[in-house]
Amino acid sequence: MKQQDDSKESGKAWIAAWCFAVIMASVTVTTPLWQYYEQRYGFGPTGVSVAFGAMTVGVFIALPLLGGLSDAWGRFRVMSIAIVIDLLATATLLIPGFTPLLLARVLQGCAVALTVSSAPPAIGEALSHDGEKHPALTASISTVANLGGLGFGSLLSATVVSIVGKPFVAPFLAFAVLLCVTLIPCSRLGIRDGNRLSFRVRLPKVPGGNLRAYLGAGLCGLASFAAFSVYASLGPGILHDTFSMHSALAGPILYCSVMACSAIGQLILMRLQLSYRRITGIALFVAGFALVYVALSGHILAVFIVGSLLLGLGSGLVLAEGSRIVTAHSHRETAAASQAGFFMMGYVGMVIPIIVLAALIGAVCITMAFAITGAALSLLVTVGIAATA
Repeated sequence: MKQQDDSKESGKAWIAAWCFAVIMASVTVTTPLWQYYEQRYGFGPTGVSVAFGAMTVGVFIALPLLGGLSDAWGRFRVMSIAIVIDLLATATLLIPGFTPLLLARVLQGCAVALTVSSAPPAIGEALSHDGEKHPALTASISTVANLGGLGFGSLLSATVVSIVGKPFVAPFLAFAVLLCVTLIPCSRLGIRDGNRLSFRVRLPKVPGGNLRAYLGAGLCGLASFAAFSVYASLGPGILHDTFSMHSALAGPILYCSVMACSAIGQLILMRLQLSYRRITGIALFVAGFALVYVALSGHILAVFIVGSLLLGLGSGLVLAEGSRIVTAHSHRETAAASQAGFFMMGYVGMVIPIIVLAALIGAVCITMAFAITGAALSLLVTVGIAATA
């Protein structure tokens, strides 16, 4: 009987991770499509960054107000609501026009906010059925689902477009089907959530009262998301303009490779002693940006790819460390509210640094823009890791 209960709880963890991955995959459905949107609406890198960053508007609206909702309503019930919102966003993307595109991105941000605050606690609670917390494993599974989903979404969208065509229709219909399939097991578990449907605003909460470590974790999340968003929004343009790679699949394949390297590398390096894992994360992050700078200076594609993969791996380790800190200090009754604050800090990195980078590219050369951005983000990573010690 105990073995059966353990299996059921583990199943909940994997369903939560799958829901997490699918929601994040839908966020990057537009990543390989930015070139088509540029041609359709005539905006450049700054316009792409604004459209990409519109998702964070939804995140910043929903996380402070609804980030702690699953503490009251139940994890899977809230994740089911997130999937429904994401389906609405996907339907909105089918409407022509720049305004529907921005609205859809805002709705996706709302879905992401509900998911990032409910999925990690759901995974952690399912894994702690033996009465013992497993923060490192929870953080690794959550981060793999998060980053793996982001990479998978971009690659699947590009693949659908390359096979079917119709970039403004086909990828969105494919993701709508995926979301509907995901909604079935999630909603079934949501029905069993016995929590009372009461609503009140639950502001982000510092876990365990350790503000310094919490802010340090947030800086880790901010720098990591900033690095990832470079490849999600500007990566295809860099490959096209700097390295003359004109394939529609080039950008998505690079982005998916960065995410996959980050996700798989975490699982491999998770067994490292904590202090070594933290130092390795900082070193890979700094080395990755340094190699990207060298590659852009000399127009060396191979070095750019290696630097990108190292940066992805370092970013993943840094993000997982931030998530581990939050998970380790969170209480079950306020876990979602704690995750909400952590991801709010993280998603700042998805919009502000990338807009600044795009502006710098317009003001100075792309090489200098990456040098400034890389130095600033490397400093944030170092400060963040030090604060969590």
